[in-house]
Amino acid sequence: MSRVDVVVVCWNDRAKIATALDSVFALSEVRDDPSFANVVVSDNGSSDGSREFIGERYDGRVTIVENGANLGFAAACNRAFAATSSEYVFLLNPDAELKDGALREVVAFMDAHARCGIAGSRIYNYDGSVQQSVGEFDTWAGAFLRSSAWGEWPLLRRYANGAGLRDFDPDRPGRVDLAIGAALAIRRAMIDAIGPFDERFFLYHEEVDYAKRAAGAGWETWFVPASEAVHEGMGSARGQYNVEKRKQTSRRKYWMKHHGRAWYYSLVGALAGRYALYLGIVAGAIVLGRRFLR
Repeated sequence: MSRVDVVVVCWNDRAKIATALDSVFALSEVRDDPSFANVVVSDNGSSDGSREFIGERYDGRVTIVENGANLGFAAACNRAFAATSSEYVFLLNPDAELKDGALREVVAFMDAHARCGIAGSRIYNYDGSVQQSVGEFDTWAGAFLRSSAWGEWPLLRRYANGAGLRDFDPDRPGRVDLAIGAALAIRRAMIDAIGPFDERFFLYHEEVDYAKRAAGAGWETWFVPASEAVHEGMGSARGQYNVEKRKQTSRRKYWMKHHGRAWYYSLVGALAGRYALYLGIVAGAIVLGRRFLR
């Protein structure tokens, strides 16, 4: 049996999916032992010839799970979870590529840390800069700042990004609240214990929800910089979704699920109240201006 099932979700990704798949087969750990990784593409009803391309290029080395329609990222992952059985699952975006040793390092780390249920790789942009691929669970204040222009003010920006991330070291392994799903390892035993992804999250925030559920069940999420990947960003969403609207919709679902109506609606009220404050300031300035002109 393979040590890890590498899962790539595909939706009309023929132009880029070879980037991800080629990088897996180029890993020294896979070249030395082809059984180390089982590679699975969960296809969400692609109409651009993705399935045929994969079948021809990889000649049986990639298993294709055909979902028949665009079920969303979470549901596509769940179909792949159900079709595989390795000790670890590694989610890889079709627009991401692994650096040599990426799977070996993350598997070794999780072998050594029994409560590590989720492990995120260090992810680079194509210019070599490190992406912010980890984060903190939302607090009310943090959510307010990130959702408003106030979070861009110099004195408040660091709180909008999460207080703990100010001291985060991207060169050392560390416990984190969450890691993004572009290059992410998950322990099979944890999937069996807490269940798969919540399919109400069609796209975005499904890994945040999963990390929150994992933490609630006593599992740990770690950042593992020895496992490295390069990620373009956006993937299938580029040009095919209203990305910001999707993100906002998923964020609202997450807030309602984990924080409740009172938390959510008080946040909405505070965000709306900003505009009343702005109008009050403008009205006051107009009144003062008129008095000064008199």
